[in-house]
Formats: sequence, C-alpha cells, structure tokens
Amino acid sequence: MEDLLRDAAPQVLAAVVRRFRRFADSEDAVQEAMIAAAEQWPADGVPDNPVGWLVHVASRRMTDRARSETARRRREEAALAQDGVPPEPAAEHDDTLALMFMCCHPELTAPSAIALTLRAVGGLTTGEIARAFLVPEATMAQRISRAKRTLSDADEPFRMPAGAEWDERLRSVLHVLYLIFNEGYLASGGPALARSELSNDAIRLARTVRLALPDHAEVAGLLALMLLTDARRPARTDAGGSLVPLAEQDRTLWRREPIAEGVALLAATLDGAALGEYQLQAAIAA
Repeated sequence: MEDLLRDAAPQVLAAVVRRFRRFADSEDAVQEAMIAAAEQWPADGVPDNPVGWLVHVASRRMTDRARSETARRRREEAALAQDGVPPEPAAEHDDTLALMFMCCHPELTAPSAIALTLRAVGGLTTGEIARAFLVPEATMAQRISRAKRTLSDADEPFRMPAGAEWDERLRSVLHVLYLIFNEGYLASGGPALARSELSNDAIRLARTVRLALPDHAEVAGLLALMLLTDARRPARTDAGGSLVPLAEQDRTLWRREPIAEGVALLAATLDGAALGEYQLQAAIAA
C-alpha cells in the first residue's frame, strides 16, 4: 500500500496541478486523498484505477475549496464538468517530468527548487530533505513554503519548458535526481542503511529525462552513474547489515546488466569537447 501510494503521488499531483494551476492547494488536496486511500483501501480493496481514484478525490477536495472562492467558482466548476468518471491523467512520464521542471522555476533559488522537487516528486519528507542540505528541519519547512508561494504568485503554467528554458532548469532537475538517489543509496536517517525505493525511483525519473533529451551527455552521464553505483548494492552489506568496504565486496554479487548499460551510456558520451560532473563521476565509478 505504501509503495503504491508513493509511486502514484507525483502522477496525481501533476494531474491536479495541470487542472487547477494552484500548486500549494493541489498538494494539500492530494495529501487528503492519500489519507482517504490509506483509510478506505484496506477495507474496500484497491480500485482498478488507483491513480484515477486519487485524482478524482483530490479534485473533489479542490472543488469544495473553490466553492468558497467566488472569483474562481465558474472556472473550477467548468474544469470539473467531466468528473462523473474518475479521470485518467495524462501520460505518467510526461506529467512527472513537467512537474519536475515546474518545481525548478527560474524565480526560485537552486536550493529552494531542489527542495520543492524532492518533496513533490521524490516523496522525501521535510526532515529527509533538511538532512540532505545539512540544515534544521524548521528552516527547510520555511524554504519549501516560500517556494510554493513563489510558484503561486508567478502563476506558473503546467507545461514542458521550451527553447532556452531547458538549459535554465535542467541543472536543478539533475541535481534533484542525484540527491534522491543518494538518499536512497545511503539513507540519512531511519533504521535502514539504504532505501531502495528512492534509488529505484531516481533511476526511473532519470530514464524519463533521458527519453526527453536523448542526446544530452550529462543526462546520460547521470543515469550511467546511478546504474553503475546501484549495481553494487547486493554486495554493500554483510549478513548483519553492516557496510562492506568496496575492496572487500564479493564482486560476483554485483549486477552485470546495469553495469553493462551504464558503461555503454558513458562510452557514448565521451566524444564531446567537455565533460560534465556526472560524466566524470560515472567514469570513476566505471
């Protein structure tokens, strides 16, 4: 249940933001829908279309709020005119990627954009993000709240960036994915040494970015770095859960398929005039 809701969260948030264009309110509505699912699904069963169910409930929450806002009422009710059937969101990869770029708005500082995206797309808690940035949790909570207000004031459209906007936001998007992967590979808190669901999600999102930018060397470099690093995961701990130094790891446990894919990705990017930071780290990992 927890994995299903976590995987669905960015898709649901993207669909609701696309419809209502109000990031902070949409996030609150999605959280309420997640709570409703956690309470109802164990008893009633998981619906055939979990994402559609969550979008439908979150949209209803948004409608309830819209009814108290006279200036917005007509627009919101028109947007929900087709709500008789749980709506199907747009393609998962497109919506998730658009949500990432939306969170990396040019009016946000890079740390704020990264923190907001880690929260909205990566599913990290405020405490986890604070530890990744080495700041108090209260400071990070304020930073995320300010970022949401900035998006609201800017009336940021839910769409994929065009032209020069790609370069303006891509660096922050890649940094976000890098931090999500790091938090998954070596957790900053909690009882577990690693959180494989986060590192797996970072790899999935990096593949999504690469589909959109297949010729971008640093995107390929980041994906290669993740694959090469994650391939060693089965050998990183002993039977008691303690870390095993790299030189002492049983290399027969390393997963060969992601190693081969990572090396191939990296090799295809090394012909460029300059190498980026992720390509260089991937080369070291290789």
